[in-house]
Amino acid sequence: MHKQQLTIIVLALGLIVGMYSLPKVIVSDKSTVLAAEATAANTVDMGASTHTNNLDAAQIAAINDLRKAYVNSADNQKKTIFADSLAGVFKSASLFDSAAHYREAIAELNPGLESWTNAGDSYYDAFGFATDPQKANQMGEKARAFYQKVLEKDPNQLDVKANMAMTYVASSNPMQGIALLREVLQQDPAHERATFNMGLLSMQSGQYDKAIERFEQVLKAHPENDQAKFYLGISYAESGHGSEAKALLQEVKKTNTDPAVQATVDEYLKKLK
Repeated sequence: MHKQQLTIIVLALGLIVGMYSLPKVIVSDKSTVLAAEATAANTVDMGASTHTNNLDAAQIAAINDLRKAYVNSADNQKKTIFADSLAGVFKSASLFDSAAHYREAIAELNPGLESWTNAGDSYYDAFGFATDPQKANQMGEKARAFYQKVLEKDPNQLDVKANMAMTYVASSNPMQGIALLREVLQQDPAHERATFNMGLLSMQSGQYDKAIERFEQVLKAHPENDQAKFYLGISYAESGHGSEAKALLQEVKKTNTDPAVQATVDEYLKKLK
């Protein structure tokens, strides 16, 4: 999926993770794109750096104090609390790779389904916002490693499997990701995340009619799913269903105040006039 990439809008941070979670590295020039650069992009030193260019003075001070306490603590429970706080601060600053570093530390201190899932999800967030293919591969591999631990203990964690599938799709073995999504849908034909992801993949291949079917299926069961509504509107627009696209995108514009979403919707609405 790093090749032949789709021009799906990759939106601003905060609202987007888990919602508009197609990695930036799979975005291309097939149609209109408004790519909002993630502030977490291309941060390399996950544990040692404070990424001060992305943090305000209060956050830097908090991180310095928490890191010092984390490093100096010999008590696992306290160390876990400090690591959790560090992960939270980094996530709030949209530094997802650094947040994942501390989620991994927690998983090492307290191995189990919950900590493995949290670490996998954090690396999946970092994977989703990586702008560089090499960085995306690194984050995807880390996510898969933790997700694999979860699935070995509980193969019925379908959300985990659906996320894991997308890391494969963006790797050198994309068909393994497709196969995993199909496994999820065989077990649960209405699974929200897997259906949504299949919609994204249909968009990636330019099969907008299939994407429409997927996103409509998601919204039928989950009408509150804003990301499916957004991508359904884009799919309508790209497939020539102008009136449907306009109505849906106007609805998204009313309910979603994120600046990047607003800009993207405005761009499409201009084209649909």
